[in-house]
Amino acid sequence: MSVSTRRINLLPPERAEKRRARQITTTIVAAGVALVVLLGLVYGAEIVRLQSQKHTLETQQATNASLQSQVAQLSQFQQLETQLQQRSALLTNLTQDEVRWSVVLADISLVIPSDTWLTNLTASENAAGTSQPAPGTIGSVPLGSIQLTGTTFSHLDVAKWLTRLAGVDAFTNAYLSLSSKSTIGPTQVVTFNSSVQLSDQALRHNQPGAERQQ
Repeated sequence: MSVSTRRINLLPPERAEKRRARQITTTIVAAGVALVVLLGLVYGAEIVRLQSQKHTLETQQATNASLQSQVAQLSQFQQLETQLQQRSALLTNLTQDEVRWSVVLADISLVIPSDTWLTNLTASENAAGTSQPAPGTIGSVPLGSIQLTGTTFSHLDVAKWLTRLAGVDAFTNAYLSLSSKSTIGPTQVVTFNSSVQLSDQALRHNQPGAERQQ
């Protein structure tokens, strides 16, 4: 014969309701605490990220400031380069109509015959004219002229000398004013006076590679 046991709750219903209310409240409080902890973790992570970005920004700003300083220093060199280019252009403008006497003298040394020698050379350069230039002149005034006195052995040698002078691009109007026989000791020689005018080929700007070096 089995005997069944039945539990009888003798507690008032109000106590059971209070127990359930405490359980619910505990659960809510635990959930709230967990949420607060989660929010704290998120906030902490965000603070760390912001600090990292702030550090990166400060580093970049320092780099930018350093670059700006370098750019300011380099701009001084840029200004100096600009000034140098301006002065170079000014110098070129001022000297483009300059007669290159070193080239003129070199041309004479190249064309003088081996049996002819110069005893005197006088060169002059004229200021630029303002009227319409003729060939070999600036304005109505020749660029310049050269008088050459020398000695050789015959009138034929004098003619060869004059022909060679006329063949130089920087010269024009080769002219012979004197060719006379004389003696030097026992040797018969011919003394001559010749002259040329400078053509525009004697100017710096008409000679390739003749830019003035700074």
